[in-house]
Amino acid sequence: MKRSPELIHKTMSAIRGKNTGIERKLRKALTEEGIRYRLYSPHVFGHPDLCLPAYKIAIFCDSEFWHGYHFEKNVSSLAEYGDFWIGKIRRNIARDELVNKTLQEQGYTVLRFWGKQIEKDIEGVKKSILETIEKRKEVERRRSLIEGRTTLVYVESEDRSSYLLLHRTKKQHDPNEGKWIGVGGHIENGESPLACMKREVYEETGLNVRKHRYLGYCDFLNDACPAERMYLYRVESFEGNLKECDEGELRWVKKEEMLDLPMWEGDRAFLPYLETNGKPFRFTLLYHGDLLQSVEGPFFDAPKKTKKRKKKTKKKSRSI
Repeated sequence: MKRSPELIHKTMSAIRGKNTGIERKLRKALTEEGIRYRLYSPHVFGHPDLCLPAYKIAIFCDSEFWHGYHFEKNVSSLAEYGDFWIGKIRRNIARDELVNKTLQEQGYTVLRFWGKQIEKDIEGVKKSILETIEKRKEVERRRSLIEGRTTLVYVESEDRSSYLLLHRTKKQHDPNEGKWIGVGGHIENGESPLACMKREVYEETGLNVRKHRYLGYCDFLNDACPAERMYLYRVESFEGNLKECDEGELRWVKKEEMLDLPMWEGDRAFLPYLETNGKPFRFTLLYHGDLLQSVEGPFFDAPKKTKKRKKKTKKKSRSI
């Protein structure tokens, strides 16, 4: 018997959007493991079904129907629901993609599970979440060991076609030996990253910085050497004459040719963002010796919410 559009609309409108059965089942499983979480956090974009703020993990429990499981394959079988509900599912799919992208840019790990996964394999779902937590713990443990702070600077040519790179070939026992990198160095005690950037550029190149842009930072986490945080800058204007560097060969390299040179593999992740003029980025580069294990980022801070001020209304004075 074919249902009327009115009955379909009434049935669909009554379906619960929060505190569903699959959500409650997953919450119970995590609670039994002693995992603390927040529900539908208003402070996290997309209001995840469960959020683990300590590890920046956002979890979504998606029903197959409302979130479009194999949607393009199954859309023809949904004809009886009408254009309104099919359009709603399409909007849900687009919204999920936006939420994923935004949260990942803010440094969250996004986990989405279909309802059938939670109903039929709750142990597998729980295992996936626990493994993700352990990975986040390990990254944060290594990040907590950061002691050194350095600057990495890319000086742009006057015609904007090239960057000044340093081929590290002269310094003994140099961990960067043979690689092409920007100029820069360690931040001294009591020195700001900006002051270090200007000092290092002058000492290594003979150039005085006139105009610069702060790009962001990278946490360089290597289990074979001390962890460090690198502050990245782009120098847009300078004065002076280029001098010989005692740490290697300085050369202007065309932007499109930079990635062809020997360099740290992690540098290839952030180099495309040298041209950015927007919000500062954050990367985490995980190494085992010279081997790049993984790249996390780029991350961008979430925009701060500004409270709307209520307009004060002047009280009308009564005339006597």
